Amino acid sequence: MKNTLLAATIVSLVLSGCANDKFSAGTVTSADYIASGQVGPTKAWVYAQRTLFEGREGSNYKFSRLSGEGIATTKVGNIYRMHSLERDFIATDGLHTMRYVLSPATWTFSETGATYDSGFSENSR
Repeated sequence: MKNTLLAATIVSLVLSGCANDKFSAGTVTSADYIASGQVGPTKAWVYAQRTLFEGREGSNYKFSRLSGEGIATTKVGNIYRMHSLERDFIATDGLHTMRYVLSPATWTFSETGATYDSGFSENSR
């Protein structure tokens, strides 16, 4: 039994070492998103309350929510701009599939927004 388990472990390690991209359990690709799947050199971040995604050169990506609903994007070079801030989405280029989840700190900020109190009010003039 121990020999079978050892052999199975060695075979799985050898096979996982042959993959092109690591299948990760959670990789920080930017300060804004944590990714899992075959991430490779891709990354996502937040800019102006929208999600931006940078893919592999020469690849065309499709984006969807976990429900399967597609996400509209605008592409410029290798950068895709989503029309809103996406908290949890799937990116695929037909060969690689990745899931991006907004990091907790960014999620909290986008929920509460930024406030600034200068101590000055219109009524104090």
